[in-house]
Amino acid sequence: MTQGELVPRAPRTMVFQKDIDGTQIGPDRYALALALRELAQRLGVSLGRYSVRVPWDRSTLSRYFSGALVPPAEFVERLIDDGNRETGTELTSAARGAVRKLHRTALRVTSPHSADLQDLRDKLAEADRESRHLHQEARLLREMVRSAHEHLDDQQARLRQLEQAGAAARLVHRAELDQRTTDFDSLQAERDELQETLIRLTAELAEAERRALDAEERCIRLEQQLDTAEAQAEELDAGAERKVATATDTATARAANNPGISIQLGITREAGARLTRTLDEQVPLPLTEEQLRKLLRRPGIYQLLRGGPTQPKERMYVGKAERSLPQRLDFARRRILGRKYISLDDMYFTYLYVEDDLSAVAPENLVLKHLQEERGVSLLWNHNGFSISDPGRRRDLAQLKPQHFNVAHPIDLDWSLRHDGRRQWFSPGDFVTYLKAELPYAFRQALEPDQPEEVSLEVPQGPLSADTAFRLLARNLGESWQISALKGHVILYEENTEYPNALRYYRGETVSDA
Repeated sequence: MTQGELVPRAPRTMVFQKDIDGTQIGPDRYALALALRELAQRLGVSLGRYSVRVPWDRSTLSRYFSGALVPPAEFVERLIDDGNRETGTELTSAARGAVRKLHRTALRVTSPHSADLQDLRDKLAEADRESRHLHQEARLLREMVRSAHEHLDDQQARLRQLEQAGAAARLVHRAELDQRTTDFDSLQAERDELQETLIRLTAELAEAERRALDAEERCIRLEQQLDTAEAQAEELDAGAERKVATATDTATARAANNPGISIQLGITREAGARLTRTLDEQVPLPLTEEQLRKLLRRPGIYQLLRGGPTQPKERMYVGKAERSLPQRLDFARRRILGRKYISLDDMYFTYLYVEDDLSAVAPENLVLKHLQEERGVSLLWNHNGFSISDPGRRRDLAQLKPQHFNVAHPIDLDWSLRHDGRRQWFSPGDFVTYLKAELPYAFRQALEPDQPEEVSLEVPQGPLSADTAFRLLARNLGESWQISALKGHVILYEENTEYPNALRYYRGETVSDA
């Protein structure tokens, strides 16, 4: 893509100190870097000014714009959207698509595994857009069918009135009989036309609901594929080192303005030991939302520690974040929320920002390999399901091992949901949406889109636990639907099935422990 192709030429407000060296980074990253620089000119500010507006620091932005690093997809979309706001004009869909294509191509050349994950995220986003569109179409058709039913009922009532009036008029008003007959025939014709319209709309609604259901199932499949792929990425072997040419030992650790440490590893035999040592040197921080808000949204590695404030802390898990450390740590925090036999009050973490391509370096595996080979330590939560929120429909029937995270720390059905304590009414679909947002563990369901939307579920006054919520929902849905509380997540399907890892079943008025 040549300079000036994306946006019209204008005064250059963002000046880059680093030139782009196409011979060093390759043609794909070179083309992407040129495109990103063109988009940056739409911002109307310097690189330093822009760095205080976004979650990426100036050094990282400079590496993105020079082609030294391929940025995450979120950065590309943010750059385009920020430019749209500053200029008051939308980048054309063709230009946006061209930039996305350049980014995906450069990402695939640099890190095929990350590109595969991004492809899945793109497909999921597209399927989600299609699903929301089809659900909206189905809602509109339901409204049209309801309106047609009401109109038809009104016509039927008017026909009955005319029939009754006509019968009385035959005896008294013979002169008006012809006019009444004409009105009656006209209403009959209108009613027949309404009936045909209703039949057509009903057929269209059935087709729209079928397509919406297909789209929702596709979303679920893609989400499961993405979860599986990201879990596999978390557990890649240190053999990924073979993908990277031998580098010199250029490890540099420097204190930043924030409490975090940034490190560039290289691929050396001592990298695992150096990472482990640097992680252990950091002061453990409580795993709280307040602490996570202080972190930069940058790639890195972290470890989770368990122990009281004044007690020795046991290393439980080592993981990486390819895009955002606070986002990945918040996922870990929510995994521990709502679990039995464990408390967030006892959870701490240390972390490092890592400058290398994490999908290639796999720093967490370097640490795990060092701990296993040099110290004989195998971490309790690594490779035991901690990083997987929802394993997907096909693995609901899998038997979990005794050391699995969900077996050691099953979900807490007595978990208190955020609720103002007032008596409220919901439709089943809205109540499911509320539960998915409030529960700390995954709640997968197949209720939409054909479930009636009438407001029929009453939440009584007072506190609301997860168990009480499931009882209310099951009672409203009836005996054909089953809520299965498994050890790691909850599912809702129209079925009557037993699961090897179930804690409790809810079906109609019946609640039974497994």
